[in-house]
Amino acid sequence: MYYSATIFYYAGFPTPTLTSLVVAVTNFLFTLVALTLIDRVGRRRILLWSIPVMVAGLLIVAIHFRSIDPEPVSVSREDKPASRGAAIAIVVGIMVYVAGYATGLGNVPWMQSELFGDKVRAVGSSIATSTNWGANFIVGATFLILMDALTPTWTFVLYAFICTIGYVLIYRIFPEMTGLTLEEAAHLLEADDWGVSGNPPVPEPEISD
Repeated sequence: MYYSATIFYYAGFPTPTLTSLVVAVTNFLFTLVALTLIDRVGRRRILLWSIPVMVAGLLIVAIHFRSIDPEPVSVSREDKPASRGAAIAIVVGIMVYVAGYATGLGNVPWMQSELFGDKVRAVGSSIATSTNWGANFIVGATFLILMDALTPTWTFVLYAFICTIGYVLIYRIFPEMTGLTLEEAAHLLEADDWGVSGNPPVPEPEISD
């Protein structure tokens, strides 16, 4: 998303910055969709629905980058009619990816504080947020390097593979927190299955002296 203008420049668009506005608009609209659905659909379910959409978008981009010159081009679309369909498909693929991202991974990770008990919520939320931004930094810092080293096609295949790993991890270990109280959500990770397949453990009532 940081480099959408660069991606569209590689794809051959004469005004890549203007074209990249579709990314911002798509992100905004599907963030609104996420806000309306997340409490009704559930955090776990919305992630499991949206990550395959992200993978599909990344593979669309990867496949259609194979049919165009990966070097920046300055000629008009009329001079390269064979690339027009591929360039449009790349825009569509990016939009599909961003729609999936904004619906799931763009929102759910910011709601992770529910998993932490009161005594560790501040520390846990700080570590989780730092991890989130750390991964963000790594992706942002290595994107152009990967584009040069692996070509755009294989860069997006790599991202699709990483998203697939994320899907498997979420399916196996990410619990559903929707409808639970903070106390119930904080005890999810105490279960043998981390609350993924069974009911969350019920916290024992505190007995005061």
